[in-house]
Amino acid sequence: MTCKDVGDLIEPIAANDLEATAEIRAHFESCPTCAAALATARRLEAALATDRPPAVPEKFVALVLQRVRRERWHLEQNVDRLFNVAIVVAMMIVAAGALALMNLSGVVAAGSGAWTAMSKMSTLLAEQMAPVVDTYIAAAGLLLTVLGMWWWAERRVSF
Repeated sequence: MTCKDVGDLIEPIAANDLEATAEIRAHFESCPTCAAALATARRLEAALATDRPPAVPEKFVALVLQRVRRERWHLEQNVDRLFNVAIVVAMMIVAAGALALMNLSGVVAAGSGAWTAMSKMSTLLAEQMAPVVDTYIAAAGLLLTVLGMWWWAERRVSF
């Protein structure tokens, strides 16, 4: 057995958490460095066993809990602010996307085609508006999802 193998076992043996095997005892008898480390660890364990911990102040637990609650409240406030900023930015992106998706030239062309030929109105409108209808539906769905997440997050905050 080497000093490195025994080195990790010195503290558990000194604390009586681990019983030394014959091979480990033989190493301690043959190695003065490890034997000295074991003796030091045993003296330290004995000193720790006789030393009593100081008494806890009366309001210590209450003060610690109060500080933990305050820190948690500050953290939740920061997360709430960040979440609200993210929601506002997302809503602005959705609004900008909806404005960018508005194809006003397609609406004007559909309107002029309706005035000139009432029979072609449905066909022309379908050809020009159909490609963007799914985009408008997706944008409305995204907006509803953002508003739903905001409502859910605000509902879960308890003061």
